[in-house]
Amino acid sequence: MSSTPPTTMAELIDPTNSTRSTPTIAATDATLQIGSSTTISAPSARVWAALTDTSTWPDWNSFVPRVTIRSQPDQDESTTLSPILQNGTKATFHVRMDPDSTKPQAATDVQLVVTEFVAPNAETGTTGRIVWVGDYDAPGSMSSSLLTAERVHEVTDVEGGTEVRNWECQVGWLVYMVKWMYGAKLRHNFELWVQDLKKFVESGSIS
Repeated sequence: MSSTPPTTMAELIDPTNSTRSTPTIAATDATLQIGSSTTISAPSARVWAALTDTSTWPDWNSFVPRVTIRSQPDQDESTTLSPILQNGTKATFHVRMDPDSTKPQAATDVQLVVTEFVAPNAETGTTGRIVWVGDYDAPGSMSSSLLTAERVHEVTDVEGGTEVRNWECQVGWLVYMVKWMYGAKLRHNFELWVQDLKKFVESGSIS
């Protein structure tokens, strides 16, 4: 009696997304361009739910295990703000630059705003896409002339599961220092992000 072999996903093309631009920064102009990708054996809706619901991040995201939502476009700030990212969400990411370390470390706070948000749709073939950029109007933020960063996540249904892509472009004179001091570490942490997401979703921890 023969059995049907499991469906396998095609090998990723350009897994580091090295030539991908963000909406306002061309890859060719970026002082620093970072990216990572993976395939996840789960529907895109489950991947999207984990990626956009920041209340799940402490369970899987070792690079950014905590997020403070500062503003939601459809909510009064006197109420408890939804942890789910949407277009216009303003948030503070409390970043652990050394996520592999077990030693206590101070978080690096990064102020961001979501500028694009399209949920994936398996029936129509729509790729999920979320873009966030530095929120340079937030208190404590540096000037955009020093460093401008823009990051894209894409979630696409493919045969056998979901393809996840994640990349960022940075420009500004301060980026030269960031690249020199943290370039290798950021590349590692971007890869860790998608692998953490893959492990969490494939474990069935989110429905």
